[in-house]
Amino acid sequence: MQLALDRATHDLIKTTSGGVLRVSDGRYTVQALKCRLKANLGEWILNPTVGWLNLENDLVRGYDLFGLEVRAKEIILGTKFVKEILTIDLTYSDRKLTIAFTASTVFGNIDLTVPWEL
Repeated sequence: MQLALDRATHDLIKTTSGGVLRVSDGRYTVQALKCRLKANLGEWILNPTVGWLNLENDLVRGYDLFGLEVRAKEIILGTKFVKEILTIDLTYSDRKLTIAFTASTVFGNIDLTVPWEL
């Protein structure tokens, strides 16, 4: 079990008794995928050295969607409980990268879209 994060704000979800909510199973897998992709895209503002997105080479100068897709697949397949990627689509428009994919997990199939903006 892991700490539950609010889907919109990504803050911890507090319970009425004063503790924090925990997640497991399918929701844990979705949360882990989203967090791992966003952290590896460089969204973790407290440490800009975390992540693989090289703004100069990956997005500014003739971006390489294939290279980004390969790295995204490694993260997705390296996430606990994920068995395979069924579909994946990366789009880049107006300085916004979007990774949309369907993955097969031990809990069933999940569809997830992870946006990242410069």
